[in-house]
Amino acid sequence: MKLTRVFIGIFVLLAIGSVAASAQKLKVEDVIAKHLESIGSPEARSAVKNIIAVGNGTSKYLSTADLSAEGRLVLASDGPKFFMGINLTGNTNRFADELYTFDGETSDAALPRQGSRSNLGSFVQSNKMMIDLGLLGGELTTGWLISNFANKGKLSFAGLKKIDGKEMYALEFLKKGGGDIEVMLYFDKDTFRHVRTEYKRMSSAGIGVKPETSSQYNETRYRVVEEFGDHRIEAGVMLPHSYRIVYSTTGQSGTVEQEWKFTLSEFAANQKFDPATFRSPGK
Repeated sequence: MKLTRVFIGIFVLLAIGSVAASAQKLKVEDVIAKHLESIGSPEARSAVKNIIAVGNGTSKYLSTADLSAEGRLVLASDGPKFFMGINLTGNTNRFADELYTFDGETSDAALPRQGSRSNLGSFVQSNKMMIDLGLLGGELTTGWLISNFANKGKLSFAGLKKIDGKEMYALEFLKKGGGDIEVMLYFDKDTFRHVRTEYKRMSSAGIGVKPETSSQYNETRYRVVEEFGDHRIEAGVMLPHSYRIVYSTTGQSGTVEQEWKFTLSEFAANQKFDPATFRSPGK
């Protein structure tokens, strides 16, 4: 019996070692190539010049019980150009709409009809690289960073990670010229589909009026997570049909956490867009 347990233990160690060694052999180029293959053939990908994805869902404060609003998401892209609009109904005094645009030169997190940005909108406005470089929305957009990576920065292989019980390969992204926002991209271990993007940023602690009060000020940590799932074929390529965004901030005033969760049910490719679609209203 003891000998059997020894053999089992050795087998488990060897299996773990084999998985770790396999992960270490992978290179950034391997993950990129396999991910692009997971979307479709080069011919299928190049055939999609622009795309629209539309869906319904909800937004809610995870840190506040029973506070939510229903809404509709529209994602449109044409090459690097980008549009994301989220229109929420009900509780409009607590929930702001989202409107993000990029016309190929200028990006903006526009002021919604409520006149003030959400916490997420303020974060995106302060970190426009999320739009400019094709990060926000992932492969739901034709400007997706991984599909258009040239001269945008550096990707580093961060190994195999386990999130919510699922194993994923992680790539860390640093934009050209550097920056103060951390970006991590996650890909399913078996399919290499892009399933998650994390953005993290930290602001320094405030300084008190007196030296003895400075310790009362804490650092503020910001975190935005995009999650993609339920991948199915649309317009000849594999695209996610579930899309979730979670914004959270932790600091002096505690923790605020808000979620946007959508099921995408309508897709259209190679449509004719009005150029104004990708410009901020009034510009």
